[in-house]
Amino acid sequence: MEQHRLTRSEEITALSHYYRAEVQRSLAWRDRLDRTTNWAVAGTAAFLGFGFSHPDIHHLFFLFGLTIIYILLFVESRRFRFYDAYEYRVRLLNQHFIYSVLTERVLLDDPKPGEGVCWRAELASDIRYPEYKVSFRRAMCQRVYANYIYLFLVLVAGWLMKILVHPQSAQSWAQYVEQAAISGFPGEATLVFLLAFLLHLFYLASLGRQDSGGRDIVYRIRK
Repeated sequence: MEQHRLTRSEEITALSHYYRAEVQRSLAWRDRLDRTTNWAVAGTAAFLGFGFSHPDIHHLFFLFGLTIIYILLFVESRRFRFYDAYEYRVRLLNQHFIYSVLTERVLLDDPKPGEGVCWRAELASDIRYPEYKVSFRRAMCQRVYANYIYLFLVLVAGWLMKILVHPQSAQSWAQYVEQAAISGFPGEATLVFLLAFLLHLFYLASLGRQDSGGRDIVYRIRK
């Protein structure tokens, strides 16, 4: 059976409809990302408000808050990988198809030898064999750098403040360390845990700030 080859106008029409569909899918995952971030922001505010609402609430309550926000970070990192995968297709069409239309140079043919990989072949391969464009670690680092480091810092600051005033206002460093104790764990262990947690946050944020290649060009320009 003879295979029908699309004309240039048919190919442009098909790509135009496909571009619109991919933009909608990318926006849907962007909305899911924003929704998770909103949950994290609202959760942080709720933990702060509830943690200081009554003097009988132990400062260990903030550990629960850190855990919940960290779970949301994992959820958002997973969603970010999906968003980035679909956004990659949109960027591919923007850089090659839409750009050519706007400059009145619709280049749908394969590139000449030595000019790089055919973008249509790259797009077709990604549609048939979809894969993530960033690792889970990279996604988590980028979300920490973008939003979550501030939420965690607020919660850690609230935790430290809660230790200062619970069960009574600490008048010395020794009393502060004593009030930081959790059941059988000494106060020093609590403070060391918080310090290690902060260092781990800054490490993830530093990795998230690093460029990962040419696909970061928009962010480099904005900086």
